Amino acid sequence: MTETPMDGTPPRNGPDSRDWFAPPAEQPSDITYSGPLPRPMPAAPPSVPIPGTLKPPTDLRVWPPLEPEGEDRSTQPFPALRTNRKPPPLPTAPAPVAPPSAEPPGEPAATPATRTRRTGLLVGSTVLSVVLAVAVPSWFGYRAYDILQPHYVVHVVPAGQAGVWQHVSWRVSVEKVNDPTGKPERSDRQWLKIVATRTALDAEGAIRHGAPVEVKLTDRAGRTWQLEKLNDETPFDVKENKVGTPYRLEMMGVVPRSAADEVEVLLRPSTYRDVPGQSTEDFLKDAFNSTEKDDQVLRFRR
Repeated sequence: MTETPMDGTPPRNGPDSRDWFAPPAEQPSDITYSGPLPRPMPAAPPSVPIPGTLKPPTDLRVWPPLEPEGEDRSTQPFPALRTNRKPPPLPTAPAPVAPPSAEPPGEPAATPATRTRRTGLLVGSTVLSVVLAVAVPSWFGYRAYDILQPHYVVHVVPAGQAGVWQHVSWRVSVEKVNDPTGKPERSDRQWLKIVATRTALDAEGAIRHGAPVEVKLTDRAGRTWQLEKLNDETPFDVKENKVGTPYRLEMMGVVPRSAADEVEVLLRPSTYRDVPGQSTEDFLKDAFNSTEKDDQVLRFRR
């Protein structure tokens, strides 16, 4: 397709009928150069034009002033001065200062005897402090033990007789029995059955129907053995406790066979009082104000 040039002139027809943008005929159509490219020449740095002529500096030193020409400016040490003065003495250590005395002003200083007395007082105070530190807790512990473990008052009851305490009569019997477990008998121990009989002597004894605080066996050497309760016939209700009626308390224990014929029964009655119709407030008030202790023990001989 032939395009019309921009000025509207139709393309030329003839031997020089070339395209509008084609190079002239004398220029070869292939202008591609395949040889080495020439190196660019380095450009010389642009010269800086210097207007006028440089002049030397005209600054002058103002201070310190210049020394006169020909004067010797070398330094020399000062000559030694002749004098009769002596060098100052070297410092000496200060004299020791005695510590201030503990005595007030006006009193004489402490003597060896005074020091000995003070040493004795210090030693005595130390020993006293140690004694108090050990003795005071022990004393309080003993008082607490004494309050919690009162000294028992033992009432010895002859063999075969009754022991009376707080309107109640007590009798005790001891009987040898076979091993209740059914095991073969052993030669080194013996089973015993103890029966304690309680009888109220009057109305006051009837309301004191509480079980004993403790019942145990003892021998002449002071050894003790506990007992196991089997049965208690004492009525639980105070209204059923009758004056003059015996109620049995059965127990059982085991002791060495060598002591089976000599062991005795220790019975400590209870201080419990069951007053019919008494309110809880009155019961607590009586228990708080009571001076009675359960430290009374009946020891039944055999």
